Amino acid sequence: MRWIFFTILLLVLSSACLAQRSDSLCVLDPAQMPKKWRPSAEVQKGLNHAPWSVSEAKDAEYAVKTGLNEMIGYFRQKPSAVQFLWDDSIEALIGLTYSSATKPEFDAKIRDAARNNLTALIAPYLDLDPTSARCDEYERLLPLAIFTHRLFPQKDARTEKVTSHTNAAIHDCNSLERALKYDIDDILADEHAPADELFDLHIWCLWFIEAELFPDIELPVEAHGFSRALWKYFETYRLAGASEFEKGAWDDEFIELAHLATHIVHIPTGIHRFPLFVEDLPELYRFHRENMYAVLQTGDLDLLASFVDSLRQYGCTAENDLQVRDGTRYLLSIFHDGKERWMAHRREGETDANLNDYNLIHKAWTGVLGVRVRKPQQPNPGTYGGIVRRWLPHPR
Repeated sequence: MRWIFFTILLLVLSSACLAQRSDSLCVLDPAQMPKKWRPSAEVQKGLNHAPWSVSEAKDAEYAVKTGLNEMIGYFRQKPSAVQFLWDDSIEALIGLTYSSATKPEFDAKIRDAARNNLTALIAPYLDLDPTSARCDEYERLLPLAIFTHRLFPQKDARTEKVTSHTNAAIHDCNSLERALKYDIDDILADEHAPADELFDLHIWCLWFIEAELFPDIELPVEAHGFSRALWKYFETYRLAGASEFEKGAWDDEFIELAHLATHIVHIPTGIHRFPLFVEDLPELYRFHRENMYAVLQTGDLDLLASFVDSLRQYGCTAENDLQVRDGTRYLLSIFHDGKERWMAHRREGETDANLNDYNLIHKAWTGVLGVRVRKPQQPNPGTYGGIVRRWLPHPR
């Protein structure tokens, strides 16, 4: 009995400590923030210091629904955009159901739209001989195989067909490096590897972790250790702040690095389905905090939304965190300035002529993720989060 009592007490105290840690990393009072986290005097002038209101919460909810309808409408009116974005035409939609805090019927609407795009993408493969698949198709087939498992009923014939194509393609590759088209060892041996190459590897990392959940999707033997090796690399990868670049947050090199940082977050969270902890990668948390207001000052919708999105995954909200509140308000102002259309936003120098389907969808995609409320899933065994927590330094 004494052992049971102390076990229960330990669990209660551990939960209390975790809750306290979560509260302490979300800060409303600028005086309690390190100086590097705070906005400059120029940025400070444009901020609203009032508490987050009920009407603003409703406005954010409206902006999310509007953004979803923008994306669905765009894909419906321009089917070629589905082909152009490929698996991103599915991820842009289905991501709104991750860590969902919305009504089931809203999520069902999203899944139906995502399923429609997936159905269009797999259609050409259904009448082909799966053994005809070749290595250069693997990059397009693997995400489709994953999504068919997630969006179609169990034992659906279409899932089996797409999976057969995918397996045939990787067999034709005969090696991980040929499939990825990168010399992985060379990249991971370079402490200053190019951000664009690391971005591509991060996408493969996500796919390989997800594919582990579906035993009929065959993976190269090396794929099982690839994700862990990439994360180990990111543990020592330096994320330089905006102040270190000649043009600050407007510097192209910083912008590329910042986009990479917001996508590194996808690895432990499964693209924001599961919680993120400071201990997972302290450098990542520091980078987001120290550069949040610099990014806000640029007015870059996509990047700012990704920063706010990342901070929300730590458990911070517009109610309990100043940076999330300021970032969310700025995003909503962009939404309203565009006459309540995310895709209407144009940053300095942008014109309709230099925007493609991806650029337009990405505005609504990131915008809604930045302002939406979420409730992260638990990383239980048998989930993406469960797989990742087995090898993260702080498994929780």
